[in-house]
Amino acid sequence: MGRPQDSVDPDAPKEMRELAERLRDAMDTAGYSGVTELADAAGKARGTVSDALNGKRVSWETVKAVLRACDIPPSTEWKTRCEDAERARRRRDRRAHGEDTPDTGQRGPGLYSIRPPVGELPARVRGRDALLALLGEALESPGQYVEVLHGLGGCGKTTVALRLARDAREHGYTVFWVPADDHDRTVTALRDVALEMGADEDEVADAWAGRASATDLLWRHLDEAERPWLLVLDNADAPDRLAAPGRMPGDSTGWVRASGAGLTVVTTRVGTADVWGGGTRLHPVEPLPADDGADILIDLAGNAGTAAEARRLADRLGGLPLALRLAGAYLARTARGAGLLRQRGGSPKRIRTFVAYLEALGDLGPDLLDRGAGTGVLPDTERLHRSLIGRTWELTLDFLDAQGLLEARPLMRLLSCFAPDPFPADLLDVDTAARYGLLPDPPVHERVDAALQSLVDFSLVEVVDDTDVSEGEEPVPLLRVHRLVLESNARQVRESPERERAAIWGAAVEMFAVGAEREPESPENWPWWRLLVPHTVAAVAKVGDDSTRTLRLALRSGIEAFTFLWFSGQHETGKALAASLRARCGALEAEDEVRLTIRNRFALATMEGAAVEAEYADLLAIQRRVLGQEHPETLMTRHNLAATASGSGDPVGVEAELRAVLQARRRVLGPASPYTAITQSALAAFVQFRGDNEEAHVQYDALIDDYRGDRSLLGHYSRHQIAHRLDEMGRLPEAEVEYRHVLSEFEDAGAEGTKSYRELVRCLAVNLRRQKVPAAREESLRYVALTERAEPFDSQEFHAALHLHGDALRALEEYAEAESVYRDVLVKRRAAGCDEQDSALLRDRHCLAHTLEDSGRAQQASEEMTAVYESYREVLGADAEQTRSSLLCAVGFLRGSGDWDAATALYRTLYESECRVYGPDHAEPLFTRFRLSQAQYESGASARADAVSETESVLSALPEAEGVRDGWVDTVREALDGLRAADER
Repeated sequence: MGRPQDSVDPDAPKEMRELAERLRDAMDTAGYSGVTELADAAGKARGTVSDALNGKRVSWETVKAVLRACDIPPSTEWKTRCEDAERARRRRDRRAHGEDTPDTGQRGPGLYSIRPPVGELPARVRGRDALLALLGEALESPGQYVEVLHGLGGCGKTTVALRLARDAREHGYTVFWVPADDHDRTVTALRDVALEMGADEDEVADAWAGRASATDLLWRHLDEAERPWLLVLDNADAPDRLAAPGRMPGDSTGWVRASGAGLTVVTTRVGTADVWGGGTRLHPVEPLPADDGADILIDLAGNAGTAAEARRLADRLGGLPLALRLAGAYLARTARGAGLLRQRGGSPKRIRTFVAYLEALGDLGPDLLDRGAGTGVLPDTERLHRSLIGRTWELTLDFLDAQGLLEARPLMRLLSCFAPDPFPADLLDVDTAARYGLLPDPPVHERVDAALQSLVDFSLVEVVDDTDVSEGEEPVPLLRVHRLVLESNARQVRESPERERAAIWGAAVEMFAVGAEREPESPENWPWWRLLVPHTVAAVAKVGDDSTRTLRLALRSGIEAFTFLWFSGQHETGKALAASLRARCGALEAEDEVRLTIRNRFALATMEGAAVEAEYADLLAIQRRVLGQEHPETLMTRHNLAATASGSGDPVGVEAELRAVLQARRRVLGPASPYTAITQSALAAFVQFRGDNEEAHVQYDALIDDYRGDRSLLGHYSRHQIAHRLDEMGRLPEAEVEYRHVLSEFEDAGAEGTKSYRELVRCLAVNLRRQKVPAAREESLRYVALTERAEPFDSQEFHAALHLHGDALRALEEYAEAESVYRDVLVKRRAAGCDEQDSALLRDRHCLAHTLEDSGRAQQASEEMTAVYESYREVLGADAEQTRSSLLCAVGFLRGSGDWDAATALYRTLYESECRVYGPDHAEPLFTRFRLSQAQYESGASARADAVSETESVLSALPEAEGVRDGWVDTVREALDGLRAADER
């Protein structure tokens, strides 16, 4: 036969070995002469097939190809075995490298939403009826094309997509809104889409780490969706980022694909067919005709003139919806009374009508066009419209100047340092702005408030509420500025004198630094950091390097932002920020503390293998010399280096370094620091992985006693182990809380379908059963349901899940239901071909016997347990632990039914077995001697004096015997007192 000569890797996880053996059996049955012949038939590389047959690495694609080559139809069972095998291998690899935190998606509050911001829709979308009708038809019958909406900035592409999203949602579609203007945000959002569509957490972690195709994974789940969906990628102005390397974005190999299960829509400024490819359908979103533009102006400022005048203004604004909305907001404000009072030195012109606004726009000549062109690569039409919009905003600021609100313009310049995302209003510090000369010193807060309110009135700034707050808390007021408004003001800042530019950036960076003072490691601060991060990221990217102090301050805030991202599990965003920090810190001295810190974070986020180990070693040598051996940053590098080297050949050295770092962090940071807890957790996982469970328990116990903070930073594996230790220590309610927290995070990540989640539910069900609380029924039923979905009806794991439910019912004293469940499990096992002496079936019968005894049927219980005992004795031998355990239970049932003769005989058998296993002086046989003497006395086979003598003998030896259990000595003493009292009577 063609079975490979090499044996299956003995170090591979059990699931990998079992799958490899089954594939080898398939190869034998099919009659292949060797691996090469099988690989050729499967259309796979020889090494790939060899890895699968040897239990080293396997994928479902490889397994399917091998099965088809062996004339075996791929099935759900095969796929499940394959996925379990790969998960087991990944778990082993993570632990071997000291990584105790599986990447399951985001554990803390997500930084970005994948829901459409339909609240930004205007009351009515003008001039897009035909386009919306066409897109609606595509939504109802998707499959052939990706729909691409293209046009210049501010033309309303996003508004059209939002209207379609709102309509789709109202008709029951699942709608995903993915920002495509930032590569990291796009990748992070698409990972969230994959998880929400049911992708397994481990396969997502592999795909997004580059070990498999993330695009294929995402689209496999989208194509298999049962509910129709709409996927919008907004602001995809760099189409190549959506394409596979060397391909076109619309060729069905990248992030953008057509599907019969749903519709994909892209908004972009790039409308070239050669760029997007044949799998897309392009829809130009043109500026609005004058009539539709006039309707928008009249919707906003209907009293500012006639329809004809509105049409002329709309034509002058080029039909650009954003410019139309801003002009309409301006005129609506003046119609409510703003600008009626003349200001000393101000413009004598009152702009209250469409005609007046048109005249104030002026004649935009070549100079202004050049200023609006930016880099000079925009098309002429786009330059014109950007110029028009910029002039519209400057008109508003001129107006506010004339009103005496001189604070408005510097506020807008300051806001240009922010990102186009909502930010907390508390981040704006008026006193800081005044110290940098942007506002009068001391500032008049009422005037600044009035200036900000006017910017809101004119739609330059928007006020929104943060709805992501806990129940009962007040929403955080947020400010948001449109991207084009920010770009226009940022250009003004870039062109301003150096002193003014330095003041604006100095004030902004100091505000970010104050905002970054909230501890990023603490989950209670994560809602704040979720809002702060985009602006810190923008500041790191845009701040100049002419002021070392300002640059260092911005980079420090960026480091804190990275800490939040890493602790909250947002690793993709963290990697991008680490790269940006590294690119910007080059202006600092090579041994500057900030630059050294950034080196550490960049290595953590982006490097692997020998490269990261070498980087940590080089960095550590510098930090020890510059910062000192026990500086917190030095300790962080020492920890990271030890964790990275945990898979190397020096486990003794790794353990010694982890212990040294732990002791240093305890001294420097305190035992309650999250960083101390991280090292304690890493040490516990490391010693557990190398097999020293007793020492691992010591470390987990210390972690439980010392660290009272949020344990989410420790990772799911460590927290699962902590919950187990709390269970073992009898601290069941605390263990329950830990299990529920980890389960909640899996649920937030959409990972309910994973085996890890199912195992956690099982542990929780057992915990609740031990507590004997009603919730044990609910959780055990949940475990049965999860297992039934994941496992075949006749699988051992499904039968075990039913048994677990029976245990829960028995603990809740619901004996009739428990008996029914146990009997049902026995029927299912026998129907599946389970042998009567199978250990699992005997466990079912063992528990059934106890349930019969609990319900008062001692005779039936005794017969069932005796049969179990005899089967164990025949299969395992008289001295096996299961044999002795079932024998002890059978004796107990006989005693309960009053059959002392039979109990005496079995006690003697048990005593002889325990003497062989432990020796006669061990506590186990000594206690059985006591029980035997009691049975002999009760049955009349021995006199009271003999019973007293034997009990005295046991009592003299038992307290010092090895293995004595709590309560045994008291039980024997009480029995002796009873015998003596009977003598006296």
